[in-house]
Amino acid sequence: MKFNILEEDKMRELGFTDHAKTRWYLCKRLRDKITFNMTISKKSLQGEIDVLDELCLQPYPYETIQNEASNVVKKGVDEVINNLKKAGVIVE
Repeated sequence: MKFNILEEDKMRELGFTDHAKTRWYLCKRLRDKITFNMTISKKSLQGEIDVLDELCLQPYPYETIQNEASNVVKKGVDEVINNLKKAGVIVE
């Protein structure tokens, strides 16, 4: 997956922050205590995506769990990623 940085106003409109001035950060709540987190380096355009269980501060293995909650999370992850692709932040 490759990442692109848009104009500052557009990044902020999408929900990104840059409190750490070297990178853009996005956090979206997918479920009660499950979040989608994306970080993109402003310099290298390297990025990473984490889906976290905020209750125990661990990755949430939504792709390996087969239940209703993980299906809701997977649908949310797909929606966030598709929106970021449409905006041009994620490029394949």
